[in-house]
Amino acid sequence: MLQRSFFSRTFPLILAALVLLSYGLHIGWFGFYGDDWIYIYNYHVLGAGGFDEFVAADRPFSAWIYALATPIFGETALPYHVFLLILRWLSAVLLWWVLRLVWHGAARQASWAAMLFAVYPGFLQQPIAVQFILHFSVLDLFLFSLAAMLLAVRQPKWRWLWMVLGVLSSLAIFSLEYFAGLELIRPVLLWMVLGQQLLPSRKRIQRLLVFWLPYLFVFITFGIWRVFIFKFPTYQPALIEGLSESPQAVISQLLKRVILDLRTVTYGAWRQIFSPPEGWQHLLIYGLLVGLTFVLLLLYLYRFRVEEAPFTDNGSPSVWGQWAVQGLALSILMLLVAGLPFWTTFIRVELAFPWDRSTLPFMPGVCLLIVSLLELVVQPRFHRLILAGLVAFSVGFHYKNALVYRAEWQNLRTYFTQLIWRIPALKPGAIIVSDDIPLWRYSDNDLTPLVNWIYAPEHRSPQNLYKYFDLSTRVEDVLPGYVDGLPVRHSYRNHRFQSSTSQVISIYYKLSQCLWVLSPMDAGFPELPASIVKTLPISHLDQVIVDASEEAKLPAVFGKETARDWCYYFEKADLARQKGDWESVVELSEEAQLLGLRANSSLEYLPFVEGYAHVRNWEKARQYSGLVLEDKRNHPMLCAAWSRVQKNMVLTSTEKELINEIVEESDC
Repeated sequence: MLQRSFFSRTFPLILAALVLLSYGLHIGWFGFYGDDWIYIYNYHVLGAGGFDEFVAADRPFSAWIYALATPIFGETALPYHVFLLILRWLSAVLLWWVLRLVWHGAARQASWAAMLFAVYPGFLQQPIAVQFILHFSVLDLFLFSLAAMLLAVRQPKWRWLWMVLGVLSSLAIFSLEYFAGLELIRPVLLWMVLGQQLLPSRKRIQRLLVFWLPYLFVFITFGIWRVFIFKFPTYQPALIEGLSESPQAVISQLLKRVILDLRTVTYGAWRQIFSPPEGWQHLLIYGLLVGLTFVLLLLYLYRFRVEEAPFTDNGSPSVWGQWAVQGLALSILMLLVAGLPFWTTFIRVELAFPWDRSTLPFMPGVCLLIVSLLELVVQPRFHRLILAGLVAFSVGFHYKNALVYRAEWQNLRTYFTQLIWRIPALKPGAIIVSDDIPLWRYSDNDLTPLVNWIYAPEHRSPQNLYKYFDLSTRVEDVLPGYVDGLPVRHSYRNHRFQSSTSQVISIYYKLSQCLWVLSPMDAGFPELPASIVKTLPISHLDQVIVDASEEAKLPAVFGKETARDWCYYFEKADLARQKGDWESVVELSEEAQLLGLRANSSLEYLPFVEGYAHVRNWEKARQYSGLVLEDKRNHPMLCAAWSRVQKNMVLTSTEKELINEIVEESDC
């Protein structure tokens, strides 16, 4: 009894430790990802009161969590990550509570399911903290409403209090539809709990209806509002539409989807936990983390074992009364109903970003399924070893995932630092276009608010001054053509933008290299994406304000200024080249040489070829010309540069002969 009591008191701390190890080790290095930016920028521009209009288009009852959180946490990333960490821990505690209320005699199985739930490896967007505080707030409220419903059955003295709290919490379904399908497990849970009170079947049904009807009313009201009033503003009910046109084909497609999706959220999610990170340092930390978690968890599980008598329903020795069979049946039902919102609309359920968010409602059912299968098919002496192994490797897998997000934040910082170095100020209405952004946790809708924040930090209107388009995802639906003067309009939620193709500016960037701002003269750029090549005729360098009185800065969330590396000197030299300030180009070259800095790509020496040529240092110009040609793919760009030198400079006959020699050496 003492061990059981100690286990119950300390188990929430075990869940907290697992959540911290899985998601908390790197939060000091995390920033804003994905849709975090548009949420935080909306707060930056309009304040907490601006969220009603912001969410009106797709989830009009979800503004409350952001209206409450943003005035407290502001524009700093860390508090949102801590808050989401708490919500994630609370969801595991609440699931543990619900399962114990359903099965009083199965504390061990409930705790095991909660541990697996805390580290579930199918959902990997935990670092996108601002966006997902909504999802986990709604999940927590849903789980609490289940617990309150069951407590109303088990504690008659407080029945009305628990019913009121439970029904109020169930209203969270209007904020987010992800967990709507799970509402269908309520009558099953009630039936199971009422069955433990030795009631006649008729009385059992009557009491079930009494406790379930308030929640059923909420669910039906939600369904009517969502389907007939608010309807489907984003994803359409493809299943329903398809059934009316070709029912046999759609049913066949649906069955395949159900099987594949269930395989994804179960076997697929847990199979990936055994892939370690790359790099010996990360591998060492990963190994220590997995090993330490495994050993400590195993010690805890064996030291504080909670042994119960074989579980039976109503004292019956029937097979159906065994916990494992009930748990298996309930888990399968939970998995089937969890997928209803996604299968109705044919929304993808995948483990790859960004669709892994669809695994969220499947999490409780998956974890209960694993524990049930352990009980049914694995000998008891292996249970704790398998559980500790799954949990430990999942903790290690989340460490690996955190490395991705930590690197992504640094890549975003590097990307926009270089953009600011090259474009210190930007004319209002400018449209930045790129292709295949080397940032895997951001879309152009996420980067647009950041561009506006950087170049118009005092702007306080949802009418955006700037726009960022990624042509690889937008294809060609954002630019009406590749000539000047065509109108460009784009909206995202309540944020709107209007400009024209006369204000396009094209950029190109590869990881570990320097960012390029392109113009028509860069048509020979090696291996430039075809979509960017099309934009070069309308890419206007005059959108860059070259002599701004105040240069743009990154938002404070990025922390201190990035150290000046080679790309600082390249970007500033390229900016000076645009201004025709050739002396500055040369000064930047010499300063970079003194610091021992070298280009990441030989093409990055190109501005210095023109710089030294314009100050008539032909030897240096020839040296840099040779450096550029270390990669033969740069030949067209180098020849174009020398052509500009010949065209734009007043040259003596001797200089013309010298340039001709350099041009011949370069095969131009």
